[in-house]
Amino acid sequence: MRIKRILLPTDLSEASISAFKYAKSLAEKYGASIYVLHILENLPPVLAIHALDLTVDRVEKNMEENARNQLERIVKENLKTKAKIQIFIRKGLVDDEIVKFADEKKIDLIVMGTHGRTGIEYTLLGSIAEKVVRKAKCPVLTVKPEKK
Repeated sequence: MRIKRILLPTDLSEASISAFKYAKSLAEKYGASIYVLHILENLPPVLAIHALDLTVDRVEKNMEENARNQLERIVKENLKTKAKIQIFIRKGLVDDEIVKFADEKKIDLIVMGTHGRTGIEYTLLGSIAEKVVRKAKCPVLTVKPEKK
């Protein structure tokens, strides 16, 4: 088995951070690089933006800067490793962007957290991890959130 590129998608939640230690361990074992990816979902139309004299571009830029700052902090706190780490932010539909990124970067393994949704919450919100498992060309390791 050849694992040189590990994709670690994160929505910055505690559930997604549970996958960090698995990605770190695998990267160290196989000498792999870790690609940390956060997806900014498309902005819903917001009428208040115009009332506040903001542009959509300005709001999106601010959201991206905030996400990058959070992502860098989370990586620094949770991915202390000698493995090469690269951070990426994309915009779009989360599952589609994860799969597209994995294809573009020739990812060998995706390691991602799950929220453990069930029942009505699962029916309404679905499972990004499940969609990625179905669509990805490479193996996907899903990690349940740690219980506190």
